[in-house]
Amino acid sequence: MTPDVRAARRAFLWVGVIVPVVITLLSATVIAIWLPQLPDPAATHWSGGGGPDGFGPAWTYLVIGLAVPLGLVALFAVMALFSHRMPPRDPEGPQWSSTARFLGAMSLGVSVMMAITMPASVGVQRGLADAADAPDVTGWMLAGFAAAAATTVLGWFLQPAVAATAGSNAAVAPLPLAPGERAVWTSSATTGRAGVTTLTVSLLVLVATAVVLWSLDVPSWWILALVCVILCVLMLTMLSFRVRVDAAGLLVRSTAGWPRFRIRPEEIAGVREITVHPFAEFGGWGVRLGTDGRFGVVLRTGDAIEVTRRSGRIFVVTVDDASTGAALLEAVRTGATQHRG
Repeated sequence: MTPDVRAARRAFLWVGVIVPVVITLLSATVIAIWLPQLPDPAATHWSGGGGPDGFGPAWTYLVIGLAVPLGLVALFAVMALFSHRMPPRDPEGPQWSSTARFLGAMSLGVSVMMAITMPASVGVQRGLADAADAPDVTGWMLAGFAAAAATTVLGWFLQPAVAATAGSNAAVAPLPLAPGERAVWTSSATTGRAGVTTLTVSLLVLVATAVVLWSLDVPSWWILALVCVILCVLMLTMLSFRVRVDAAGLLVRSTAGWPRFRIRPEEIAGVREITVHPFAEFGGWGVRLGTDGRFGVVLRTGDAIEVTRRSGRIFVVTVDDASTGAALLEAVRTGATQHRG
């Protein structure tokens, strides 16, 4: 691990883990001290620009004030730290990325927002006999969002930038084929352990949060539940793909049947075998668009086929035995080019 990567990881731990946890615990301490002074039931939700329209146990604030920020801190830390562990066969790959830097900044911003909005919602109810008399908290909500935006930017600049190190790549020689010979190559593209772990943890955190909000009768719980359903559907359709190379070009299709991507030989300008690091280069796993404009199906760290279209767009798919698939696709492309010539 290089010194700049070591410094970036250390900065992430401070900005994205230690400081947010301290802020959250201080906020929870204030809430716990004020809870005995709240009416029963307490106001737990306000209509926009109006008075309270949702009520529940006062301890709701303590549960949400701890669970939401600490859950996100844990989730972001797992995503950043676990996803940048390099496999032994590619020690020179990217060990840190702007995505991890952004997650650290987001962790700080969310913890600050919660540390403002939650104690403020509790504070305006102190000493009231009826929670319905609580004043509007829109100003505090806006202040919380503004502080979150400012501290997210601050958290970004408190972490050093680490230049991305591209994965290895190799020129592809066409697979030797006899005149008139046709060949078909098929393989699988499945999500790696890092991706499955991160996606599963993300889903569990969201489900647990939705259940807590539902049990506390928070009106917006269904929004989070809908997000959980959408994430489940995406996981089912994007965890595994089948990849096929034949005379018709490249076909990448989800085992669920959708989505699917087809690139025909006449569309291809070049083929390479590369090494891909999904989180560092594409910000995650699945059907992704990279910061450099590349698009594709990136499910795990490792070998991939990279196809450059004649339009200049680049498609990437991580797949087992990428060298053979790329070689055959190059042979198909070369044959199509010679036929056109």
